[in-house]
Amino acid sequence: MVNLYTLPTYVVVLFIGVILCLFLANSVLYYYLMPQAQFRQLGRKCLEGSSLLLLMAVATILYEVYTDSLNGIVYDEATDFWRYSTALAGTAGAVYWIHDRQAGSLWVLAASILLLPVFDDWLPGSLVLALVCLAWRLIRIFPRTYNQYQQRLTARSIQTAVDCLDEGILISWEKGEPVLVNFTMYAVMEQLVGTVVRNANIFWHLLPFCGNRPGLSMERQGRDLLFRWDSGQAWLLQRRPIRFRRQSGWQITAANVTALHRLNRELAQKNAVLEQRNEEMKDVLDGLVALQTRQTTESLRYKIHDLLGQRITILQQLLNNPNVSDYGEILPLVEDVLSDLRRDAVANPQERLDALVTTYRNLGIAVTVEGMLPADTRRAGEFVRIIREAMTNALLHGQARSIAVTFGTGRQPALVIADDGQGCPGPIQTGTGLQAMEQRVRALGGRLTLTKTPHFIITVEMGENHDPTDHRRRPKNLA
Repeated sequence: MVNLYTLPTYVVVLFIGVILCLFLANSVLYYYLMPQAQFRQLGRKCLEGSSLLLLMAVATILYEVYTDSLNGIVYDEATDFWRYSTALAGTAGAVYWIHDRQAGSLWVLAASILLLPVFDDWLPGSLVLALVCLAWRLIRIFPRTYNQYQQRLTARSIQTAVDCLDEGILISWEKGEPVLVNFTMYAVMEQLVGTVVRNANIFWHLLPFCGNRPGLSMERQGRDLLFRWDSGQAWLLQRRPIRFRRQSGWQITAANVTALHRLNRELAQKNAVLEQRNEEMKDVLDGLVALQTRQTTESLRYKIHDLLGQRITILQQLLNNPNVSDYGEILPLVEDVLSDLRRDAVANPQERLDALVTTYRNLGIAVTVEGMLPADTRRAGEFVRIIREAMTNALLHGQARSIAVTFGTGRQPALVIADDGQGCPGPIQTGTGLQAMEQRVRALGGRLTLTKTPHFIITVEMGENHDPTDHRRRPKNLA
């Protein structure tokens, strides 16, 4: 320790300045680490705290040397207790978190050991080495931590994105405690119940009693509830069980179906006019109108199912995967349902396929595409819709992490979609999504085949490439 008192005053001041700079940089590093998942562990917090404590200890020692030199007093062992304490704390923090090589625990451990009084014969060399260890650790982990901080989706950014949706979203735990609610759902609560309800289960059980309010009617559509106001506004509310973070919960969505409801009413009015003007063809027209209405409603229902299913899949991935990086390409896919329906009819199929692949890859899903879309625009558009529904099912029901899409030529299957999910060991429950895919393939003159184990595979064969004697082309094995 006496060796430090032989140093010139300006050298001691220079050391103190360097230590203050390192302390400031370490504090900024602490700030960038706080919102990240890795910093939720107590051991990582202790490691960063030990690094700050070591810098404070060195600064204190040098300050004592500086003031004692000015007074002409030398205390050889005045700071030994402080040095032992900080060295012990730094060693404990480094050893506790030594399994994480990227955290730089070994450098903190080395600096802690070098500050022990047993190395006083090496002063000021041991002090310089301790500062070099701490500085080198900052140089190595600071850029990586800053990049992770910039690219990380925080809870605030997720809430902001969800608040931009025109659909109401309410995600809660099984007992009803809310996890994520957006502004649209708050507005729907106030319209239906008259106040904001803080428990999702209570809110859902209050909804059936809202149909008795003046100017408001309610209609049950299976498990869903359709509310209509006298002003013409209509909202469809749905509740589904979900699982996230290994716990059960509920997902309540509220979709504004006013435009669709208005279209249905206008269609009914036009049907009435046609019936009045063509009484002599009433039976024939009634049958045609009923068929057209059923086909139109079924088509719209399939499209809304596809789009809402994709949006809910994206939201669940955002909640479960906080390391999504490219948020700017995901937000356009969670905009207005009717806008998506209009865009879905005119957008280039290749552009929509590229957007789907990019979005799911940004969510951490490994998507591979082999081959090219058909040259026929109608067939290509239907293939893209089938791929979108298949991707949604693979994530929601199969918990898949990789999806392979293969476009065939010649006598090969026209389209094969395979995932690495859990498959379907039992009977396949044909829901809205699979019904939509089968209807689209039949409309194209093809055949849809489902392979449910060990992984889910969807095969589309068209008339020109179907040969029962050929072995089907399978995509490469998925991990």
